[in-house]
Amino acid sequence: MTTAIGFANKFYTLWQISKETRPLGNGHSYVIVHYNYIKNISFDKEKAMALYPDAIYDENLRGKTSSWQTNREVWDNVDVFRFGRYIYKAIAENEDTDYIAWYWDNVSGEHRDYVSEVLKNRGYEIRKTTHNDGMTSEYLISPDDLEKEKINIESLNSVREIIMNNDPLELTPTRNLDEFGEYWDGNIYYKFENYKTLYYNDYAYGLPLKNEKAKRIKNKTIKITDYTFVDNRTSLNIYVKDFEII
Repeated sequence: MTTAIGFANKFYTLWQISKETRPLGNGHSYVIVHYNYIKNISFDKEKAMALYPDAIYDENLRGKTSSWQTNREVWDNVDVFRFGRYIYKAIAENEDTDYIAWYWDNVSGEHRDYVSEVLKNRGYEIRKTTHNDGMTSEYLISPDDLEKEKINIESLNSVREIIMNNDPLELTPTRNLDEFGEYWDGNIYYKFENYKTLYYNDYAYGLPLKNEKAKRIKNKTIKITDYTFVDNRTSLNIYVKDFEII
């Protein structure tokens, strides 16, 4: 038990603080802290502290003159579900991996670290991302998504080889550019530096400019002769400066 001094509105106050743990089974318990108000002591802090030299000064008691308690759930182990469909059951023995992935996203601390290891052992990958405010967060990549990512990366290798040799790229668009001069071909994004926005029945589309003239490229093969690029690992951005229709 701890003796503490707080401050109400005018008086410094005397308290007894005690803690008890109530086991609930299944690896967890409640920690209950009792804050018992005893009496007002003095208007003067130094006098109050002198009267009770073994007492601590507790800012959490500011403005309070009645007893209360706090309850906090504490877990002794990290390897069981703490809530939800499988509460109290062993995580590593559970075959519902999709649920474990959902559960991972709703826990934190050492418990989340444990769940992370379970998911890694099942082929998941955990990555970090940085947000605009500078904060970072983690996200999961499932084995299926990792396989798709691998296929995407491998499918771009032939294009990467052309780019690294600084050779022309060939493209046969199945539609015109959009109104922003952009075109997606699978996981390759093309942005034409010079283009013109046109309208047909209130529908906006873009045509690239060659020698200041708009060129229709739908279903035509073009050779991109001048460009820059950004490799995003699973996709490529191609910024077209010049081209010719074959």
